[in-house]
Amino acid sequence: MSKVKAKKKRVVKRDTIVKRVVRTVVAVLALYVFTTLMITVNDLVDMLDQNAVARDTELGQGRYNALLDEGAPAYYNIYTDAELGSDPDLEVVKLYHFPAPSGERTPFAIVLPGGGYYECDINKVGLPTAAALNDLGYSAFVLSYRYGKYSSKYAPLDDMARAVEYILDHADMFNVDASNYAVYGYSAGGNLAGLYAGEQLGYARYGLPKPSAVILAYPWININGDIPLTGNMWQEAVQGVSQLIGNNYLLGSLFPSASERDSVCVQNHVTPAYPKTYIMHGDNDFVVPLEQNSLVMKEALDKNGVENYLRIAEGVNHGCGLGIGTSAEGWIAESVRFWIN
Repeated sequence: MSKVKAKKKRVVKRDTIVKRVVRTVVAVLALYVFTTLMITVNDLVDMLDQNAVARDTELGQGRYNALLDEGAPAYYNIYTDAELGSDPDLEVVKLYHFPAPSGERTPFAIVLPGGGYYECDINKVGLPTAAALNDLGYSAFVLSYRYGKYSSKYAPLDDMARAVEYILDHADMFNVDASNYAVYGYSAGGNLAGLYAGEQLGYARYGLPKPSAVILAYPWININGDIPLTGNMWQEAVQGVSQLIGNNYLLGSLFPSASERDSVCVQNHVTPAYPKTYIMHGDNDFVVPLEQNSLVMKEALDKNGVENYLRIAEGVNHGCGLGIGTSAEGWIAESVRFWIN
């Protein structure tokens, strides 16, 4: 009996140890999940607080309303009535014009908002950037391109090319210098601007002149790059889900082929003929990390001998737009000097 009792005690002791280990592991995992979630929520709150001021949406909306009061069209349709009639998705494509206040013919910029290709909100950064470019003396356009359920394979690129074609065909009406234009792109709009600036998928494919400069703000360059292991499962998940959504609306598939995935990574389109490029990116961006995107782009530009400038904004998160009140403030004026000089 003593041997049986001893064996039972050992079994009970072993089971007790196993249960304690399991409970400890579960507790540690729960703590990890909760802690990283709180860190992510805190980062999101900080980002929203930063962007509420940094974007200066009042500037953009105010300038737009002033133009409407002066009798300017609310927007321009860059597709024909026949095209709009045959494809209802084209209804979301609109071109907004902010003419140079001086009335002089100037170079122009096209601004591409971001939104992960699942949205294209012109109010967040598009209109404010156009207004800021006006304040610096230049004409600007904001493009609302196809996104989300309205998009299809390469549709945003088709819209971008059509917008440039429309502006050049109406250069006299818009009073712009058709020989000198820059493309401004934010986040996913930075991906779109970067792809358009390449020959394979961009301007050359559509028979259009090369941009004089590409201006990228926290751009989603390496859209299908490896997701860095940060130790925060929630932030890694944000990037993973963003890849799926971006591919679905830009390439028309959640799981495109390897060659298709590579084709929308901007660094793969950089050649010695690529336009000179200005980049602004915050070093506190977990949505589109600096290291996996803008630094990758700079490496490709340097390797190909393309003139470029990277401004790293200390402490700045994703989506800051004009960067008012942050270390990024003033980057628009700096980018214009880079473009024009």
